[in-house]
Amino acid sequence: MKLRNWILATTFLAAACGTASAQDWNAQPAYGSMRLEAGFAGDPRSVDIQAGGAIPARNLDQQCAGFITHQPSFSLDYEAGAFSLYFAAGSDADGSMVVRAPDGSFHCNDDATGHGLNPGVAISDPMSGEYDVWVGSLGYGDGYTPGELHISEIGFDTSNRFSRSADAELQPDHGRLNLRAGFDDDPRTMGIQVGGDVDGARSTQNQCWGSISQQPDVWIDYDANDVFDLYVSMQSEDDTTLIIAGPDGGWHCDDDTAGELNPGVRIRDPQSGRYAVWGGVFGGGGGVDATLYVSELGFLGDTSGPPLLEWNGTPNYGGVSLDAGFAPDPHNISLYAGGDQDVFEAIGENCRGYTTSQPDFNLDYDAAMLDLYLSASSEGDITMVVRAPDGSWHCDDDSAGDLNPGLHFDEPQSGMYNIWVGTYSEREPIPATLHVSELAFGDEYGMDETLDFSLEANYGSVELEAGFLPDPHRLDLLAGGSVEASSGANRSCRGFVSAAPDYELQYTAAELDLFISAYADGHDPTLVVNTPSGEWVCNDDAIGLNPGIAFEDPESGVYDIWVGTYLEDDSFDAELQISEMGFDQTRD
Repeated sequence: MKLRNWILATTFLAAACGTASAQDWNAQPAYGSMRLEAGFAGDPRSVDIQAGGAIPARNLDQQCAGFITHQPSFSLDYEAGAFSLYFAAGSDADGSMVVRAPDGSFHCNDDATGHGLNPGVAISDPMSGEYDVWVGSLGYGDGYTPGELHISEIGFDTSNRFSRSADAELQPDHGRLNLRAGFDDDPRTMGIQVGGDVDGARSTQNQCWGSISQQPDVWIDYDANDVFDLYVSMQSEDDTTLIIAGPDGGWHCDDDTAGELNPGVRIRDPQSGRYAVWGGVFGGGGGVDATLYVSELGFLGDTSGPPLLEWNGTPNYGGVSLDAGFAPDPHNISLYAGGDQDVFEAIGENCRGYTTSQPDFNLDYDAAMLDLYLSASSEGDITMVVRAPDGSWHCDDDSAGDLNPGLHFDEPQSGMYNIWVGTYSEREPIPATLHVSELAFGDEYGMDETLDFSLEANYGSVELEAGFLPDPHRLDLLAGGSVEASSGANRSCRGFVSAAPDYELQYTAAELDLFISAYADGHDPTLVVNTPSGEWVCNDDAIGLNPGIAFEDPESGVYDIWVGTYLEDDSFDAELQISEMGFDQTRD
């Protein structure tokens, strides 16, 4: 969004909000008042309210979020004692709360109760006097939602007897399936009608999309083993979604993974227990005919194991949470582009390239008025695939210039962006850098040109204490990168690595020496280590063509480790070893 448009939008919102009068804590509260003394019986005291409003809560205090009414929702005359005081609200809205204390101070909250999107304010040392409480909604124009305000001296209570959220405990509309791992007649199918008047996003804290019924459509009672994954998919002539509550209370959801407009959820390593399944309608409404498929082989009864981009898989290079206005901008991630998954076969559309099944990186983004730019740069021809928070897929090849992909999200959503960086025609991985920016496509900033131990390690981290077992600790990885080791470590270092460390070791030392080495049959790897004291240590050929570094009297702290290639534009599989016994040339 251009700055001029942002100013116009802000001006319009301010003008629209300005038509309502300012908040008045002296006005008659909308839902009544009561008087309580510390230690009151019947804790919590609950009041029926309507959450929402049209006046910005920041009119009362700049730190307050959401929209509230002119008059308070409720007023409490409280005689304080030795107890804390808790105000909390339960509703199906993404709620907000403002409390005006007797001294005129304001206390605000959005989601601090630990119960989804419900707000709460805790006052640890309350004073006696009048507390005016507004229960609002986080978004402008959300309307009013029935709910309950709870006042307690024990803790937050966000129950809501008016809730219309999805409830996995309600009896399903279309019955249940009782299945044991390895079941016959795979897939099991069931004709159902899906959709309803419940917002799936609100029911699942903005994780899932589609209009659903309050009660599940189907229960799947599944006795799992450690062999099969569980596939649930649905076919319909309409644009449908799937929402599943697992036995652990976690949500699984999808829009189009099973092809065309058909949703599919693959649950890896499923737990035994009950899976509550809702079929949703993407554009709203209900009474849509669909066929539900439950399988251990694939989606929609396809036993060939369809190609998948598993957006809910573990990302290859981790993830990050960023709020609008983040710094530094761009946020850069070194990775390898490519894989053996044909993107076109997996999701069709205008998508091209080859990636891994699981995402390369996950961005959990809290949006505001700024645009979002996702791009990648490399010396090769690369592509990009992004699954947005609403389940929609976005693909690009060359929009960021040269052969670099870029996707621009105008008015981006808040939520999880699953990101794949692929190769256009080659299935072999090549070094690349992913750029996350609110300014422009990141290729303008160039690829990382130095080693940066502050970046998240490509292959994660480990904590080891002296005397650890098994010894050696082993890690398989891909050696190499586009950054000269001498540019960020010291001039004596040789080889080419990624900007980010490959592995991070948190080590608690004792009387033992520490040995770090890397091995690659038929190749020439190199090794770079940044020690807890900040010293750079490098090696090329301590063990034949394999590098190794021995630390006598090692320090406790963080060792950032890079495994590189001696030759530029080279990459190969390697094994990193961490040991206290010595270098190990006899590997499994």
